[in-house]
This record gives sequence, C-alpha cells and structure tokens, in this order.
Amino acid sequence: MNKKIYAGMIAFGIAASFWACGSGEIIKADPQTDGVIGFVDPENPTFGVDVSKVKDNCPECGVAPASSSSSKKTVKKSSSSTMPVVSSSSNGGFIIKSSSSSAPIVYSSSSAPVIPPASSSSTGPASPISDAGTCGPEEAIVERDAMVKWTFVQNSAVFSAGLMINSTFEWTTSDASTPSAQVVGLNGRSHEVKYTTSGQHKASLKITTKAGAVYSVNCTPVQVNGAPITGCKCTAADKNPDVSVGAKWTVTGCSSVGADIIGYEWVGATVDPALATSATAALTTKKQIVAPVVNVSNNDNTVLPVQCDTIVSVDASDPDYVIDGTADGTFTVPAGTYQMVYACETSPYYQHSVIIEAPTGAVSATVEGKEYTIAQNGRASVFKSTETNVPIAVKITSGTAKVSCE
Repeated sequence: MNKKIYAGMIAFGIAASFWACGSGEIIKADPQTDGVIGFVDPENPTFGVDVSKVKDNCPECGVAPASSSSSKKTVKKSSSSTMPVVSSSSNGGFIIKSSSSSAPIVYSSSSAPVIPPASSSSTGPASPISDAGTCGPEEAIVERDAMVKWTFVQNSAVFSAGLMINSTFEWTTSDASTPSAQVVGLNGRSHEVKYTTSGQHKASLKITTKAGAVYSVNCTPVQVNGAPITGCKCTAADKNPDVSVGAKWTVTGCSSVGADIIGYEWVGATVDPALATSATAALTTKKQIVAPVVNVSNNDNTVLPVQCDTIVSVDASDPDYVIDGTADGTFTVPAGTYQMVYACETSPYYQHSVIIEAPTGAVSATVEGKEYTIAQNGRASVFKSTETNVPIAVKITSGTAKVSCE
C-alpha cells in the first residue's frame, strides 16, 4: 500500500513540475550521470525512483529546460536496479515499469493509461566506426618537450553531446609521456601529453558509450620539432609572370644550429630536378594565383613550412586595359594586378606618359617593378616609351587609381 502511495505522489509531482516527497530525500543531479535526479523512500530504500533527464526540475544539471513538446516523462526499468528509471516518452505522460510488469504503462494527466508497442530487441554494441568525429592536436607543429593537447570534436549527426556524458574515452599515445588514458564523461574529449623525441607522433581514441556502442577515431598526427630551422625565405622570380613564361621560386637563407638541412619538399610547385631549393609552376590563364609552400627539414626530425611569395599571372596577349588617351582608354580601377597596354600617342621626338591619379584617396602602385605613392588629388607619371602598343604590368597596392595618358 505504501508503495502505491509513493508511486501516486511521484506521478503527481512530475505532472505538476515539482517533487512532493514527504519525508523522502531528493537526490541532486550528478553531472557525470547525464543529470539524474532520484527519489528514495527512507523507510524502504529498495523502493524509489531515479529521474533521468528531468530538465524542467533540474537547474543543477546545466541544461536548458525541455520544450513543451518534449516535456513528457517516461519511467523504465533499470538494468542494474529494481528501481524504475524516468526518461522521456513520445506517448504522453510518464511510464512506470516494475520488475513484475511485462509492458510499461503510460500515464497521462489528461487521458487513460495506454500500452505502448513493445520496443525492438537490442542488437548489441555497434562495430567500431570512424565517423563519430575528428581528432587532432590543437597545434600541428610544436617544439620538443612542449605540451600537446589532443582534442576530439564530435560529428553531432552521429555522436551527440548528450551521448558523451556517460561515455568512456580511451586515449592511446604510446610514445608520449602518458602512453594511455581513460576518462569517463565530457572531460575525456581532450588529453594532454609531452613528447621527448622529435618527429611525427600519432594518437588514437576509442569511445565506448554507456549502452556499449564503440567508436574508433584515428587522430591527425602532430609534428614535434627538434633543432630549430631559421632564416628561410621563399621568393618569386617575378610576382606577376606572364602565362607564356610560368612562375619560379627559390628558397634561401635556411640554417639550423646543431643539425644539417637535408630536404626541401615543395607543395603547390614542381621542384627543379637540378636544384632542390628551386621550383616552378606552369600557368594557364591570366590572374591565376599560386602560392606554394616548401617544407624544409633537418636531420633532427624538424620540419619547417615556409610560405612562398604569392604570384598573380598576366597575359600579354590578353590585356585588361588598353590606355590610348581617349575617353574609352581612361580607366578607374581598385586595388589589384593588371596587364595594361601603353598605346598613348608617341613619336621619336615626344612621348605621352601614362599618368596615375588619386581622385578619392592616396594610392600606392607598382608599374613595371617601380613603386609610386600618390597623395589624394595628386598624380604621377609612371611610364612612357618611344614605341606604342607596349605591354606593362600595373599593380595598385591600395586605393582607387585613375589611369590615363598624359
């Protein structure tokens, strides 16, 4: 009889969004158990209820209140206890299932009890899969003996944040200061270690949910550098090469105290077979942008990525603008790299110059490799030739420029 009274009190407490427990004890949420609240009868400890995910009545759980469309509660049998466990239900009200009942009964404050359809049998833990999320170091390159923080970022479509609360995270970092670690709960999403040896180091993660599903993730490796490499510069032979010529870069100035430079690996360009410190790239269209990286390495397992100059190609046979002194041959252009044609009137005795003006603000420009700075409302003569139809490379570094013949 007392048990029926307690069950009735529990039903009334949930429906009214509060617990009327008499002399019973309200157990606060445990953040490591997905926000579980419990009611225990002090006179009969074997009878009680664990209330899981009762978000409306659990500010300690650190989760937002459930919406009105999902605020119904379900009580189901716990696998480890004779006490019923409360969880969400889509059928309305809440469900209480005791050890002697064959099917849970759904109670609603506004309708008679209903028997929901039986749930499908469990298929057991899932096979290891790799789409639970991604894993990698917070910094891709670190120095030897520096702290490396491995981090797991879940794929929310497969592995929700709620699922991680009771999951076990097993990290394997066999060649680190901490070869392995096992953490339950959200804190297991990251793992910090140190490496005393330089080179590339790997890590992996196995996640086991409370239900027994297993997720395996291989992490992106971390590069641990030894003796530093310094002084490297990767410069382009021409920052605005013509498509007929192609682009070329050379890396210079690299040094490494205590170790020898042993390699240059080019990414985004083709290494010169006769000189490992140089590389080229074929160009097919104007305004093509290429910015390769060369990975310089030494014999202490250090790898230094060196960013090369960015090139923007031009095409002398397909100019952007033809400057000829007419209204149609005068242009106002924003910052950018252009292939223009000098078609101003010229003769052996007098040549009209290309003029760059700054009608709206200061302009910085480079014409045929020579730099100019023009103040607002100022102008500069930047190019002239005794021949006409001469291609010229113009780069407006900043500002808006008016380009015309003098």
